[in-house]
Amino acid sequence: MLTLGFQHKSYSQYTGKPIGTVINLPDFDKKKFHYGFQLGFVSSPVGLDPSQSAFNVSGTDTTAVYITPQTTASFLLGFLLNVKLSNNNHWALRFSPNVSFYSRRFTMDTLGYKLPPSNIIVKPEDLVQLQSNTTLEFPIMLKYQSDRRKNHRLYLLGGITPAFTVATKQESSREEFFVNLQSYNVSFTWGFGMHIYNRMFCLSPEIRISHGLMNVADHSGESLYMPFVDAIRLHKISFIINFEG
Repeated sequence: MLTLGFQHKSYSQYTGKPIGTVINLPDFDKKKFHYGFQLGFVSSPVGLDPSQSAFNVSGTDTTAVYITPQTTASFLLGFLLNVKLSNNNHWALRFSPNVSFYSRRFTMDTLGYKLPPSNIIVKPEDLVQLQSNTTLEFPIMLKYQSDRRKNHRLYLLGGITPAFTVATKQESSREEFFVNLQSYNVSFTWGFGMHIYNRMFCLSPEIRISHGLMNVADHSGESLYMPFVDAIRLHKISFIINFEG
């Protein structure tokens, strides 16, 4: 953004016009459709609710199983389609399919509890599970944008994001210690951003926040830890840079 501002200043000096009088892409908002691509940096916090069987109090003895999700950095790559809905350029429909590469870490701790069957040896590396997911996401959002102020315009957006996990890789090879997630999820997504009109394209930095609406805990496998999990919901905070033409 600093580089683009410097270029804008240099162009104004070269033309001999005062800074701020050069209107870039004056016909940009007259188009019905805009296309582009995006790249984003993602933080993906996980909401995990333990089941009742994770805690057991008997007399003076207390046993518990703790599964702690840890947030790790992820990223996404995608395309962008913007459809104008109103003549005053305030309302638009935004569709941005993307491929997201998530990395999630789960730490297990058993306090006075012996996982069945008793002949399974728990190694230290089995208590920390790193999971990588490749997910196709299809955000469909309604966008409201302000009036254009020279080469800038602010906007808000909100909608839903269906997601399909197409590949999962676990760091450990022992399936009995996996934290299993379902492949389908739906999130409520909202955010805000700003259009910066440059001479050749429109740059749109944007912040999105997604709240997982579905319980994606998968109890169908043979994992020894999943009986201690009641619900898992996946959330996301994203900083996205859009390039529109």
